[in-house]
Amino acid sequence: MFDLEKSIMEWRRQMMAAGIKTPVPLEELEIHLRDDVEQQMQSGLNAQQAFENSVQRIGHANDLKGEFKKTCGTKWNAKLWWILLWQGSFGLVLTVILNLLGRFVFHRSSSVFFSDQWWAAWSTSYILWTSFTIIGVAAGFANWRSRRKAIRQ
Repeated sequence: MFDLEKSIMEWRRQMMAAGIKTPVPLEELEIHLRDDVEQQMQSGLNAQQAFENSVQRIGHANDLKGEFKKTCGTKWNAKLWWILLWQGSFGLVLTVILNLLGRFVFHRSSSVFFSDQWWAAWSTSYILWTSFTIIGVAAGFANWRSRRKAIRQ
Protein backbone atom coordinates (compact mmCIF):
# COMPACT_ATOMS: atom_id res chain seq x y z
CA MET A 1 0.00 0.00 0.00
CA PHE A 2 1.30 3.45 -0.91
CA ASP A 3 2.14 5.75 2.02
CA LEU A 4 2.23 9.40 0.91
CA GLU A 5 4.00 10.69 4.03
CA LYS A 6 6.67 8.01 3.79
CA SER A 7 7.20 8.84 0.10
CA ILE A 8 7.51 12.55 0.85
CA MET A 9 10.06 11.80 3.59
CA GLU A 10 12.04 9.65 1.12
CA TRP A 11 11.85 12.42 -1.49
CA ARG A 12 13.11 14.89 1.12
CA ARG A 13 15.99 12.54 2.01
CA GLN A 14 16.93 12.32 -1.69
CA MET A 15 16.94 16.13 -1.94
CA MET A 16 19.25 16.38 1.07
CA ALA A 17 21.53 13.67 -0.35
CA ALA A 18 21.72 15.60 -3.61
CA GLY A 19 22.98 18.67 -1.73
CA ILE A 20 19.83 20.75 -1.15
CA LYS A 21 20.33 21.07 2.58
CA THR A 22 19.34 24.62 3.39
CA PRO A 23 16.00 24.54 5.20
CA VAL A 24 14.14 27.36 3.44
CA PRO A 25 14.41 26.11 -0.18
CA LEU A 26 13.85 22.50 0.90
CA GLU A 27 10.70 23.35 2.84
CA GLU A 28 9.47 25.54 0.01
CA LEU A 29 9.94 22.68 -2.44
CA GLU A 30 8.10 20.33 -0.09
CA ILE A 31 5.18 22.79 0.19
CA HIS A 32 4.99 22.96 -3.62
CA LEU A 33 5.11 19.16 -3.80
CA ARG A 34 2.33 18.76 -1.22
CA ASP A 35 0.16 21.40 -2.89
CA ASP A 36 0.59 19.79 -6.29
CA VAL A 37 -0.17 16.31 -4.92
CA GLU A 38 -3.31 17.61 -3.20
CA GLN A 39 -4.47 19.40 -6.35
CA GLN A 40 -3.99 16.29 -8.47
CA MET A 41 -5.76 14.09 -5.95
CA GLN A 42 -8.72 16.48 -6.05
CA SER A 43 -8.81 16.10 -9.81
CA GLY A 44 -9.24 12.33 -9.45
CA LEU A 45 -5.77 10.74 -9.33
CA ASN A 46 -4.82 8.37 -6.54
CA ALA A 47 -2.06 9.36 -4.07
CA GLN A 48 0.71 7.38 -5.78
CA GLN A 49 -0.02 8.75 -9.27
CA ALA A 50 -0.36 12.28 -7.91
CA PHE A 51 2.96 11.99 -6.05
CA GLU A 52 4.81 10.62 -9.07
CA ASN A 53 3.38 13.33 -11.34
CA SER A 54 4.29 16.03 -8.83
CA VAL A 55 7.87 14.78 -8.51
CA GLN A 56 8.12 14.83 -12.32
CA ARG A 57 6.81 18.41 -12.44
CA ILE A 58 9.07 19.74 -9.69
CA GLY A 59 12.10 17.84 -10.88
CA HIS A 60 14.40 15.16 -9.57
CA ALA A 61 17.08 15.80 -6.96
CA ASN A 62 20.04 15.99 -9.37
CA ASP A 63 18.21 18.39 -11.71
CA LEU A 64 17.25 20.66 -8.83
CA LYS A 65 20.76 20.56 -7.40
CA GLY A 66 22.14 21.90 -10.69
CA GLU A 67 19.55 24.66 -10.77
CA PHE A 68 20.28 25.67 -7.17
CA LYS A 69 23.99 25.79 -7.96
CA LYS A 70 23.35 28.11 -10.90
CA THR A 71 21.07 30.51 -9.06
CA CYS A 72 21.98 30.40 -5.37
CA GLY A 73 25.50 29.13 -5.22
CA THR A 74 27.25 32.05 -6.85
CA LYS A 75 25.45 35.05 -5.38
CA TRP A 76 27.73 35.43 -2.37
CA ASN A 77 30.82 34.72 -4.48
CA ALA A 78 29.86 37.45 -6.93
CA LYS A 79 29.12 39.88 -4.11
CA LEU A 80 32.41 39.10 -2.37
CA TRP A 81 34.28 39.47 -5.65
CA TRP A 82 32.88 42.94 -6.24
CA ILE A 83 33.48 44.01 -2.65
CA LEU A 84 37.13 42.95 -2.72
CA LEU A 85 37.75 44.31 -6.20
CA TRP A 86 36.24 47.72 -5.46
CA GLN A 87 37.81 47.94 -2.02
CA GLY A 88 41.21 47.02 -3.37
CA SER A 89 40.98 49.35 -6.36
CA PHE A 90 39.65 52.22 -4.28
CA GLY A 91 42.39 51.72 -1.70
CA LEU A 92 45.12 51.67 -4.33
CA VAL A 93 43.82 54.84 -5.97
CA LEU A 94 43.42 56.54 -2.60
CA THR A 95 46.95 55.59 -1.55
CA VAL A 96 48.40 56.94 -4.80
CA ILE A 97 46.43 60.19 -4.41
CA LEU A 98 47.63 60.57 -0.82
CA ASN A 99 51.21 59.98 -1.95
CA LEU A 100 50.90 62.62 -4.63
CA LEU A 101 49.17 65.09 -2.30
CA GLY A 102 51.87 64.59 0.29
CA ARG A 103 54.61 65.13 -2.24
CA PHE A 104 53.27 68.06 -4.25
CA VAL A 105 50.88 69.84 -1.86
CA PHE A 106 52.48 69.29 1.54
CA HIS A 107 56.06 68.86 0.27
CA ARG A 108 56.67 65.81 2.45
CA SER A 109 59.65 63.72 1.42
CA SER A 110 58.03 60.52 2.63
CA SER A 111 55.73 60.79 -0.36
CA VAL A 112 58.48 60.30 -2.90
CA PHE A 113 58.03 56.82 -4.30
CA PHE A 114 60.65 54.35 -3.15
CA SER A 115 62.56 56.74 -0.94
CA ASP A 116 63.76 55.43 2.42
CA GLN A 117 60.92 57.15 4.25
CA TRP A 118 58.35 55.97 1.72
CA TRP A 119 58.85 52.31 2.61
CA ALA A 120 58.03 52.97 6.23
CA ALA A 121 55.04 55.23 5.56
CA TRP A 122 53.31 53.72 2.53
CA SER A 123 54.47 50.20 1.69
CA THR A 124 51.98 48.56 4.07
CA SER A 125 49.07 50.37 2.39
CA TYR A 126 50.20 49.32 -1.06
CA ILE A 127 50.65 45.72 0.03
CA LEU A 128 47.19 45.64 1.65
CA TRP A 129 45.29 47.21 -1.24
CA THR A 130 47.18 45.24 -3.87
CA SER A 131 46.30 42.05 -1.98
CA PHE A 132 42.61 42.99 -1.89
CA THR A 133 42.65 43.74 -5.60
CA ILE A 134 44.38 40.46 -6.45
CA ILE A 135 41.97 38.46 -4.25
CA GLY A 136 39.02 40.27 -5.84
CA VAL A 137 40.24 39.50 -9.36
CA ALA A 138 40.95 35.86 -8.41
CA ALA A 139 37.51 35.45 -6.81
CA GLY A 140 35.89 37.01 -9.87
CA PHE A 141 37.76 34.66 -12.18
CA ALA A 142 36.75 31.64 -10.06
CA ASN A 143 33.14 32.85 -10.09
CA TRP A 144 33.23 33.26 -13.86
CA ARG A 145 34.68 29.76 -14.30
CA SER A 146 32.09 28.13 -12.02
CA ARG A 147 29.23 29.88 -13.86
CA ARG A 148 30.64 28.84 -17.19
CA LYS A 149 31.03 25.26 -15.99
CA ALA A 150 27.45 25.21 -14.62
CA ILE A 151 26.06 26.46 -17.94
CA ARG A 152 27.87 23.71 -19.85
CA GLN A 153 26.34 21.00 -17.65
